[in-house]
Amino acid sequence: MSQTPILQFERVSKRFGATVAVDDVSVDIAPGEFFALLGPSGCGKTTLMRMAAGFEQPDEGRVLIDGADATDAPPHRRPVNMMFQSYALFPHMSVADNIAFGLKAAGFSREALAARVSEMVRLAQLQGLEKRKPHQLSGGQKQRTALARSLARGTKLLLLDEPLGALDRKLREETQFELMDIQKRLGAAFVVVTHDQDEAMSMADRIAVMRAGKIEQVGAPADIYERPRSRYVAEFIGEINIFAGRASRAGEMLRIEAQDGEIEAPARDGVGDGAPLACAVRPERIRFAPAGEEGANRLAGVVHDVAYRGDHRVFRVRLKSGALARVAAPSALPAPQPGEAATLVFDTAACVVLDA
Repeated sequence: MSQTPILQFERVSKRFGATVAVDDVSVDIAPGEFFALLGPSGCGKTTLMRMAAGFEQPDEGRVLIDGADATDAPPHRRPVNMMFQSYALFPHMSVADNIAFGLKAAGFSREALAARVSEMVRLAQLQGLEKRKPHQLSGGQKQRTALARSLARGTKLLLLDEPLGALDRKLREETQFELMDIQKRLGAAFVVVTHDQDEAMSMADRIAVMRAGKIEQVGAPADIYERPRSRYVAEFIGEINIFAGRASRAGEMLRIEAQDGEIEAPARDGVGDGAPLACAVRPERIRFAPAGEEGANRLAGVVHDVAYRGDHRVFRVRLKSGALARVAAPSALPAPQPGEAATLVFDTAACVVLDA
């Protein structure tokens, strides 16, 4: 028997005047799952989260929490906690008092409150900081205090709105692993809203990529990266090369007559001769061909520039059409220099066929 989702959106829509913020969205989130709503500003991800929390009501559709219809329930009647982007810590309260605030409102006894605050301090690794006020904390410490306060009353579902947005890059990367560790230890479902693709790819079990109020694709990070279902998802997640042209069937393969050469790609059902298609190839799936090598999917160009990224370098190669293709190659391997001719080659399996 399948497990009841902890959070379900059933054909949910929300409008603000003439603006459609969320457009007929359906998605299920499992208990204990780390789920990310990912997309650019204005795509509807925050509105969707606010409907889960009860701060907005959908114009159409239903919101179910742990199998129960919560569509019209106010925020305080929902078994959900939310951590806001600003953290919203009380500036006059200590770390311990901020964590204890919701517990006091819930009527915890003094002994139970002290025990729970101590547990949350340990969970969020805030030992020794209990008496500090928010202005005496670093960005990461504020983030962990807000998280501990959100979790203190116990929850199966925590909503996090851009939880790492106020942190610098190095601290964001460290805090990502801390959040993942806390989530696994608690066993609660975390739903995070973010516009940062690296953040979503690093933390989430599954990602919903949103665009203009709709979900473009839901899947594990590897599926979304390796098998994007649309050109939008392919271009939004990571770096990618898009080679567009007209297709023709060649047995079990497709041939795409692109501007810079012929590309052999995996066959796709329902494609007729002359159909406009695009082949998407990640930079790390392209290599520089040695002189004299034969084979399919070879594009000639000249190295335009190169960026050093530590263990690898990213080359931009100007093709005959004038387009710039990206190649990610290990730094230890020899490669052509800027201004030198280069032939790019990639396997047929590296091509993801998309609508042009």
